[in-house]
Amino acid sequence: MWRLILVFSVCCAEPALAQSPPEYREWEFAGFAGGSFGDSFRFATPVFGSDRETSRTVGMQYSPGYQVGVRLTQYFNDFWAADLEYSYSLQNLRFTNLSPDVQRLSVNNYIHHIDYNVAYMPLPRDSRFRPYVNAGTGAVLFFINGESLRAASQQGLNLRQSTWEFLFNLGGGVRYLVMDQFAVSLDVKNSLSGIPKYAIPSSTQVIDGQYHPGIAVDGIMQNWQLSAAANFQWDEWNFRRRKRRN
Repeated sequence: MWRLILVFSVCCAEPALAQSPPEYREWEFAGFAGGSFGDSFRFATPVFGSDRETSRTVGMQYSPGYQVGVRLTQYFNDFWAADLEYSYSLQNLRFTNLSPDVQRLSVNNYIHHIDYNVAYMPLPRDSRFRPYVNAGTGAVLFFINGESLRAASQQGLNLRQSTWEFLFNLGGGVRYLVMDQFAVSLDVKNSLSGIPKYAIPSSTQVIDGQYHPGIAVDGIMQNWQLSAAANFQWDEWNFRRRKRRN
């Protein structure tokens, strides 16, 4: 009788274990895409050598653009995780009111973000739906292609091709575990960095009637990023065990 009960219990337990809900694994790799939304600025810039003006208001505007990237995440426990992320976006930059003759000048501007973030999740790792908040730091590279550099030089504006700035991230989002080892997520992030100067002089010089544009760049830049991601997950311990078996 006891043997029959034991066999029945084992047979019932195995389906129950097989139907246990999936949970988030230790490691996660994500590919994401979305939009990046830049900032606009107006700088009061001094003008030297002109008998018509002593300053002019010069504008810089980063247009919205697409964004793609990859992210590697490690879940430490039920509530904390950290990720290393790289993203790339194209956000054209427009200068306005550089000189009386150059009212508008647009250049192709590529932005590369590399950052490390720490996330807090209020729900445990066996919850399919997990909101989170995160914060982190890193660096951002602003890159202008050669064709845009030559076009700007013809208008009297000599730009540096690449400029690095320190950044700080603050954001959040939600993840949903669709099935074991696969999740989807929506993310929003605000990246704060210094405004790149591109080696532009901080004042405009008028020499022999010729304007040499400058911009008195100062302040903090905000860059909003909105993206959707597909996430693949695995456990390092299970991966090593499968590798030894093979």
